[in-house]
Amino acid sequence: MKRHLYILLCLLALTACKQTNTPQPPSLILEGWIDAGDIPVVLIHKSYVMDNYTDVDEDTSIEDVIEDLLIPFGRVAVSDGTNEVVLTGRIDTAYLPPYTYSSLDMEGAVGKTYTVTVQYKDYHATATTTIPPVATLDSLRVKSHEDDALDIRAYMSGIDPNEEAYYALFARKYKTKQFQLCPFGVFQGRDAKNGQMEIQVYNPAPEPDRHDMLEYFFYKDSKAETPQIYQLKIARIDYPSYCYWKAYNEQIVTRGILFVPVYKNLPGNVSGGQGIFTGMGSSVYTFALSPDSTYRFPHP
Repeated sequence: MKRHLYILLCLLALTACKQTNTPQPPSLILEGWIDAGDIPVVLIHKSYVMDNYTDVDEDTSIEDVIEDLLIPFGRVAVSDGTNEVVLTGRIDTAYLPPYTYSSLDMEGAVGKTYTVTVQYKDYHATATTTIPPVATLDSLRVKSHEDDALDIRAYMSGIDPNEEAYYALFARKYKTKQFQLCPFGVFQGRDAKNGQMEIQVYNPAPEPDRHDMLEYFFYKDSKAETPQIYQLKIARIDYPSYCYWKAYNEQIVTRGILFVPVYKNLPGNVSGGQGIFTGMGSSVYTFALSPDSTYRFPHP
């Protein structure tokens, strides 16, 4: 099961169409990010609008749905207030949608503000974000659970509860590119106790009314000869990005089944479209899905 930004926004477009019974033109959807010390990456496409759910049958894949929605020849630029860089688009099947815009000529820096501008035919969209200080983890614990699932928790310290600080947690399998938002991975610093925080990265036990779609995350393959390797990214993000990812998490994870109509628009920062452009002060950690293991991460 693949849980990506564009799926939810396609559903939002579908819901609006069903509620009004008026055909809605597709809107531009943008997902982008720039990490401290890394290059900007932007994915854009058009939303998918259909009259009813029967337009997609059981033989229709996500790839089929988005084939005509990609925007491969848009002008995508990122500015840091002093310099503007036009990003280069290319096919990249490691991502979904499988087309990205990026450039080696710009590198994110803590404290700087970045604006992305997208132009394509009648579409014109902009979004602005700031890169906060870099977030770090102290340790990670992997604990055994029934049915080969694993309970995973991360630990942070040195958090000032009086400071407005917002975080998002992402994960990916080792040697893959696209990070996915963790099921419980959006929180804020004021939740810390005595400057410390325990973060529930993954809990395989479904809560009441929660669909078992969460099993696809960090589910140990008992037949694997070697432990599965993952990478965890802890990112400090700005407040608009926090509001977006928190709403995204609530609608996709806590409401359960994926293909259920969503009735609340996401509070993105894109003007002229939908979506989010996120500045991230992030750190990435590699760990194995070895039961009853603890990983300690020295701070740089």
